[in-house]
Amino acid sequence: MADLSDALAPGSVSCPPTWPDALRESARLRRYEANTYVFKRGQRVESVYLIQTGQVLLRRDEAHGESITLQTGGPGDFLAEASLFSSHYHCDAFSGGASELLAFPAKALLACLQRDAGFAIDWIRLLSRQLVRSRARAERLTLRSPRERVLHCLRLECDDQGRFKPPGTLMQWAATLGVAHETLYRTLAQLEHDGTIVRDGVEIREASRRSEVPTK
Repeated sequence: MADLSDALAPGSVSCPPTWPDALRESARLRRYEANTYVFKRGQRVESVYLIQTGQVLLRRDEAHGESITLQTGGPGDFLAEASLFSSHYHCDAFSGGASELLAFPAKALLACLQRDAGFAIDWIRLLSRQLVRSRARAERLTLRSPRERVLHCLRLECDDQGRFKPPGTLMQWAATLGVAHETLYRTLAQLEHDGTIVRDGVEIREASRRSEVPTK
């Protein structure tokens, strides 16, 4: 298997610091090579995953042989949260590239939700934000041009200062936008050339939205 499991060093868990210690300590870092399964449809639910790096696709094979991609997840996205109350996974999870995921035991997660009201609220809030992002992505894919999709993403997923940092690499971002990575590179270059966006390292913002600089 391409899955290498290691206990995380103290303080290295990339999840909210307010989460219960028992859950943080139960997390395991799992590394997957490109084109390998994280879990398969029908497999017993053992873990819920938080993507750290890379890209994971949720797929389901239909009876006529066609494979449907249900979700393309990147850094910060959860996988299998919808299966938390199920006995078996309802689809396949497949690593689109070399990826690192935090695996939280499903039983430990459920136990924390049952006994820690504060954590339960945090979990509901987190799922609500993920649902909003998923709806925005679905809406984005209905837009015809790559330019429209990029600007839609910048406007809805930027921070309070109008800055957007692509999840993972530009190639991985292109996949979530539903465009070829060469198309994304050309689109970003054109948007920057005509003054629509400003790029600062990995960060991108619309030129019409000035990044707020704290006054001393």
